[in-house]
Amino acid sequence: MIAAACSRAFNRALLHDPEFARLRGAARSTLASLLTAGLGVPWALQHHQTATLAVPAALFAMIAPLFLREAGLSGWLVSLLMLEFCACAAFAAAATVASQPMLRDAGSLLVVFFGMLCQTLGARAVGAALLTLVAFYLGLYLHPVDARLVEMLGGMALASLVVTFVGRVVFPVERAGERPLPSSPTSSFVRGLPASVAAVQARIEAALRLAADVIVTGRPSQRPLGELLAHRLHRLAWRPALVATVAALLAMLAGSELSEDRAMWAVISTFVVFLGTTSHQGTRARVMKRIAGTLTGAAASVLLIGACGHAPWLLVAAMALSVFGWAYYILHAYARGVFFITMLVGLVYGQLGFAIVPLARLRIEEVLAGCFISLVVAMLLMPSANAHAAVARERA
Repeated sequence: MIAAACSRAFNRALLHDPEFARLRGAARSTLASLLTAGLGVPWALQHHQTATLAVPAALFAMIAPLFLREAGLSGWLVSLLMLEFCACAAFAAAATVASQPMLRDAGSLLVVFFGMLCQTLGARAVGAALLTLVAFYLGLYLHPVDARLVEMLGGMALASLVVTFVGRVVFPVERAGERPLPSSPTSSFVRGLPASVAAVQARIEAALRLAADVIVTGRPSQRPLGELLAHRLHRLAWRPALVATVAALLAMLAGSELSEDRAMWAVISTFVVFLGTTSHQGTRARVMKRIAGTLTGAAASVLLIGACGHAPWLLVAAMALSVFGWAYYILHAYARGVFFITMLVGLVYGQLGFAIVPLARLRIEEVLAGCFISLVVAMLLMPSANAHAAVARERA
């Protein structure tokens, strides 16, 4: 009977997660974040620092693996470096402008705008946008300076090494279906030594074109760089970016009335409910799922802190489960993913000594403010699903 039940559970899991791709992705995020936190927190405590020193690195290690999908090592490393650069640059910029309200607010809106604008360019762009937003929020909230900022950036660099170890050694990306790279221009400049100055110049130009192609597309291409850039520019999500930025501005104003320190929770809510949606019906569905996940996740965190507050190891286990659940569900079952990330946020703040009930109430209020504003703005400025269907029929 037990064997039959396990077999049914296995078949059901395989049906919803073919080849267990989501399971491996969640395992990468969980292991990478746990290893990064396991290295960073003891180091911080040993050097008389607070555990928050390791938070940016642990969050980077949690989010980045979900968007590193290239089987080839070169493309994978390019994606990792781009994610690392975006996260570190956003964190450093936020820490620099944290004490200047005008620049802080303008920076938040720019992050939302450009993140939404580039969402159509693939998984790497979505991951960079999400990491940029999260890192910018952490930089505003933690506002490290001088040596502490350098230490946090160093921790994020360490996190990239951990992510590399986990993503390329422990749980390597599958190579099934991987197509060989085009022989040109790669082979054109690596084949033998040049015989003349003209050959050297030609191969340097080929190398520069190859580097530009990899940065823009993630792989070598024979198309001219100008054509590639024009194609990418045409694909950018201009309308969702403008709509989300308007909603973020209104959410920032509303969130600041609730709490100056937590107003970014409302802004983040506007970003994630518009991410990947193209109609006001899609935005409405995302809003409902975010509200449901936030309410249940906040309640779960309050209950866990109340029941297990005296047993920190149980809370650490609950955090690991939250990371795994978030990584497993966030891209496929949004409400469940929001439940786990909300529970994780509550558990982390509870472990840091914050009063969990007022914090959970404030998070719910900020999320509700951001979601309500997003819904109103979407109803006014976003097209309907029927309009998209009509345009698709005309193009067909």
